[in-house]
Amino acid sequence: MIAGLRSTSGPGIEPAGWAGIFHSWNEFENSPPLSSSIGGFLQNDGATMIGGLSGHGKTLVMCSIAKALLAGKGARLWDLFNVEENALRVVYLIPECSLAPFKHRLQLFHIYDCLALNDGRLLVRTLSKGPTPFLSDPRVLFAAKGAHVMLDTAARFGEGDENAADDNMRGLANDIFALLSSGARSVVAAHHSPKAFSRENVMCLENVLRRSGDIGAMLTTAWGIKQLDPVSNIIHVENIKPRDFQPCGPFQIVGRPFIDDKGDFRLHKHPGECGSLAVELPDNMQNRKSSGASTDARESKAAKLAMLQVFLKEKPNLGTQEIADLFSMKSRS
Repeated sequence: MIAGLRSTSGPGIEPAGWAGIFHSWNEFENSPPLSSSIGGFLQNDGATMIGGLSGHGKTLVMCSIAKALLAGKGARLWDLFNVEENALRVVYLIPECSLAPFKHRLQLFHIYDCLALNDGRLLVRTLSKGPTPFLSDPRVLFAAKGAHVMLDTAARFGEGDENAADDNMRGLANDIFALLSSGARSVVAAHHSPKAFSRENVMCLENVLRRSGDIGAMLTTAWGIKQLDPVSNIIHVENIKPRDFQPCGPFQIVGRPFIDDKGDFRLHKHPGECGSLAVELPDNMQNRKSSGASTDARESKAAKLAMLQVFLKEKPNLGTQEIADLFSMKSRS
């Protein structure tokens, strides 16, 4: 008997093989170290979520991530994050979109050729193929082995009413675990934000991801996005949940005209020069009650940006929540 343990089955009686339900020392010793397929952004052997409002560019961001993975080691996502390894395969499941529109997006991002027989590293299933199989389907689990699986959007893979069934999210979490257990290199899922997020000027797990309880707990990381300028498609990005790494600060990417011209987003504001969402929101998105608040909003924004620069100068690696806490402390003082 292992030291410190007592039998609960009676004097001297031990269930056969009971120790086998726990990891052995050798399993820990031989386990691989933590790794990322995209350093500082996408961790291996876990689930990452991209949360944002409908129409704010989630699918375009997902296509951009897929492009970086398919480009392989040495490539960079948004000229900010290094791709650390070559992808065996990307499996993209998008039951919210039919074949023709998604073909157009694949062509925009210059990854359409990865579908071809002489490549085959990209597998896609859209609405046009019929109802999406459950994620626990043996065919899906087989395709997921060694692959990066992209779910667009996550809520479409649960059963029942996505707006009313809390157990829907618990079932989705279990299905994501099944994908990872089958050998998926990572699971990347787009997820809708609640409508109230349109009025928020702070990003956190609870307000960016709809029904985040069961899903949020099992994520390795999550990123919130919010479109600040629909004409140029400027998207503000913040990490809302890191696990086992220190995320970069907020940053922004811009889509137009760069997706049309170059096949991808371009970095618009680097971490360190980009403020939090509260600082970066344009005046017309500040949810003001009257137009007379415009000058006050601009002055407040300038003050917050100056304060943020002081924070980041003292501590360059501050996370989103730490920045929010500092602003809160300053407002009370």
